[in-house]
Amino acid sequence: MKVYIACALTHVPRNHFAEYASFLHGLAGSVAKDGGNEVKYALVNSDPQLATKPFDERARLCYLWDARMVQEAEVIVAECSFPSIGLGIELQLAAENETPIIIIFRDFHDNRAAPVHYVNPDHTEHELQIGDGFVSLMALGLPTVFKVHRYSQVEEAIRQVSESLKLLEQ
Repeated sequence: MKVYIACALTHVPRNHFAEYASFLHGLAGSVAKDGGNEVKYALVNSDPQLATKPFDERARLCYLWDARMVQEAEVIVAECSFPSIGLGIELQLAAENETPIIIIFRDFHDNRAAPVHYVNPDHTEHELQIGDGFVSLMALGLPTVFKVHRYSQVEEAIRQVSESLKLLEQ
């Protein structure tokens, strides 16, 4: 199966980046090994290549290359622990292509949006609808979301993704 691992990169807090990148590499390796899947993701299949291109070409190429990987995938594994405009675009592209999406996320103890109260111009008061505060409700509401898994350990995430992929293969 062709699997694309979508993820945040730009705004991952730098104190989490090394651990997060290591997790993505480990997840990709496990998914590839488990069932002979073809796995692609930005840290290996676009970001290093972008660094060799002229700066003013990188944004266009990033979109084209990552969009192509999403469009060619048979399933998207979306690591959604951190907010990302690019990840949101990739999820929308996958939904438009009717590609199943497996969402995974982790509580890093500093990535949960706090509840917030607000007042509208008509003086009505509201609580912002943020679900559990990890993954936006809009992303969770995409019609092709197949599974959503919260994990706390790397092994748990890998097991959850593997089980979901097996269900999709049936």
